[in-house]
Amino acid sequence: MSAFARHRRALLTASVLLTALGTTAVLPAATASAAPTVKAAKATPKPNPAGRYAGKAVAVGKDMVAVLRNDPKAGGPEAWIRAVPKNWRSGDPYMGRTLAKLDHGHVTAAQRGLSLRLVDPKGSKPALRVTGAKGGPRTYALPKVGTPDARGCTVITESFIGAGTVAVLSNGLSGPSAFFKDAGDGTRFAGVVNRAHPSLPKSAGFLAQIVDPKGAAPKLRTNMEGGGHPASTTPFPAPGCVK
Repeated sequence: MSAFARHRRALLTASVLLTALGTTAVLPAATASAAPTVKAAKATPKPNPAGRYAGKAVAVGKDMVAVLRNDPKAGGPEAWIRAVPKNWRSGDPYMGRTLAKLDHGHVTAAQRGLSLRLVDPKGSKPALRVTGAKGGPRTYALPKVGTPDARGCTVITESFIGAGTVAVLSNGLSGPSAFFKDAGDGTRFAGVVNRAHPSLPKSAGFLAQIVDPKGAAPKLRTNMEGGGHPASTTPFPAPGCVK
């Protein structure tokens, strides 16, 4: 088939497809010059939906955390009460089942024998007051407006990377970070990787390295099997907000 025949066949195929879609095809002449290239507009970055529920997580007892937020653009002071595993510690993922939400319209809740109250929700020093736990009442100050925690910047996820190991990945204004724990009992080991130290030392016994730690889409590269086996790559979550 000649080059001209191939060109004509391509044009006819395009015409059939466009007609099937209810669009009139306008076919250029074979000798017409190519149309100038139009640069596509840059796509507006989509907000990370996980960021809407991120914040400062504090353990309040009875296998629950309170995720504290204070962003005027997202409803003001909030405390999301979520269920977490028994071995939960600060820095672990906290996007478990939502048990209650406290805000200026709903300032009290009761969960698992604890009483929770959002204090001064419209004032300058909002806080969460928890009573009923061992050790007596406790008060947790909400993050100050304008701070990363207040806007829920740091998003945390976890991923099983093999050999009974879970990588806990976080990403926020300070960049990507990951630590490692036993998938069974939650014991942490081997240290942390971040922008300052993107790779674990050889003494860790396995490969763990952040690829492109200062880029827009960092990834965690791991290999739990030793030499001769392909490494796996896990993307970090996108931060909940931008600088």
